[in-house]
Amino acid sequence: MESFVPKGQITGPILPSFVLREKLSAGAKLLYSILCYHAFDKDHCWPSHKTLAQETGYCVSSIKNWLRELKHARLLAIRRTAYSSSTYVLLRPRTEATSRGAGATPSPSKREPNFGYPQPKFGYRKESKVNLEIYPPLPPKDCATPPCAIHARRKRGGGDFISANSIFERLWAVYPRKEAKESARAVWHRLWRCRALPALAELLASLERFRTSRQWLKEHGRFVPFLVNWLRGQRWLEDAPEAGSATTPEREQEVRHCVERLEERHRPDPAIEAARPRFEAFLSCFADGQRKRGPAWGLWSLLHSQGKAPHEEDVDTSMGILDFLTQWRSRLIGQAA
Repeated sequence: MESFVPKGQITGPILPSFVLREKLSAGAKLLYSILCYHAFDKDHCWPSHKTLAQETGYCVSSIKNWLRELKHARLLAIRRTAYSSSTYVLLRPRTEATSRGAGATPSPSKREPNFGYPQPKFGYRKESKVNLEIYPPLPPKDCATPPCAIHARRKRGGGDFISANSIFERLWAVYPRKEAKESARAVWHRLWRCRALPALAELLASLERFRTSRQWLKEHGRFVPFLVNWLRGQRWLEDAPEAGSATTPEREQEVRHCVERLEERHRPDPAIEAARPRFEAFLSCFADGQRKRGPAWGLWSLLHSQGKAPHEEDVDTSMGILDFLTQWRSRLIGQAA
């Protein structure tokens, strides 16, 4: 078997050593090395999600998650542009900047390649002693977490659900298409549990960009996606479609009337919404209630509009929620016959 000497025979992305010390997933580190390869002699690059997915061999959804992870670690800044892809700016890590400021500035011939302008064979050093002089061992980090913080982080109960539900209602109130609410709520809570949702302000800002786009305004909002699809695809991470041309006051008024008509068309029935607390109490009696919230709400609200919806005290806990509602409705039809 022939042996292999890596030096001088490796081409392609190289992972910087300081990224190995970061608490990142393996996928995020791989993506960072590919972004460095694309940037090369610049501090930024603009590959599309599809290109990054093809180069890593993973799906676009994984690419979005790793980009968000690098952004939270402050190794990457994402600039939204008017073009089809975003611009990714490589940032110097805080620990790297601190170690540079603490020691003497190395001579230009021996200086580590500037993070903002990576050089070929980025991250490779011949002598480890030089690295120790420029980058002394980092002091141990105090990872102790107050017991109260641990308790607060591990505690997930009714209060957390209520908080997530409240934020969802605020997003739903401003979303222009009022359809498939329960399906959107289920996706929202799944993303909430995975901690994959940004702050509400970021969601609202992204939504505002989409609301003024030409695609969403076309044919009185016919092409506005359901909120469930917008959340499931994590569309807030994407660039908004091309905005319309410069608007005149008449055009702005037309757009405003279009949005108002769309919201009026899909506005929920206040009487049905007022009965939601009763439905929530009914739903909590079933083990599979949260998983089947959407279809259960549709069937229960239909029975409620007929004045025949079951109450909390009518529940048979030995059955699933959909089986119970189907049997309840069949019993009512039999009694009417």
